[in-house]
Amino acid sequence: MYERLTQKLSTTSTIRWFPGHGAEESWITEAEEELGFKLPPSYRWWLTHYGNAGLGDGNILTLVPSEHREYSDSDLLYIHRLNLAEDWWVSRFPHRLDLFVPDSDELYYFDTSARNQQGEFPVMRYDLMNDLIDEYAPTFAAFLEQLIDERS
Repeated sequence: MYERLTQKLSTTSTIRWFPGHGAEESWITEAEEELGFKLPPSYRWWLTHYGNAGLGDGNILTLVPSEHREYSDSDLLYIHRLNLAEDWWVSRFPHRLDLFVPDSDELYYFDTSARNQQGEFPVMRYDLMNDLIDEYAPTFAAFLEQLIDERS
């Protein structure tokens, strides 16, 4: 199902990923219980098979064991909890689940209000300088492929 993405990941130097660091199913289940919804299938696949990755000046958010979550700025739930603590964030972005926050003028997130028939959320790009939001990719898998293509 993800053969093309697997091939790109095996030949790119754009994304640095670390084999053997995939998330355990229990971490994913715990995250989904806290979030109140299932994570997209392609993101779940990524989490279990790859788990983490560095891309330029940022990390694609992952899941870590709950006992390490409060110390990991690359953990999806940790970042989500920080965002929820900000009142302005909750009112402005009620369906945003951050995914990739590079040290630049943009960030990428799941729009959790727009699940498709396959259970995927679109990945949105937020241009912070111009306060513009657009759909970057229809799925997490397409998001990774597009990042690899653009930055290779």
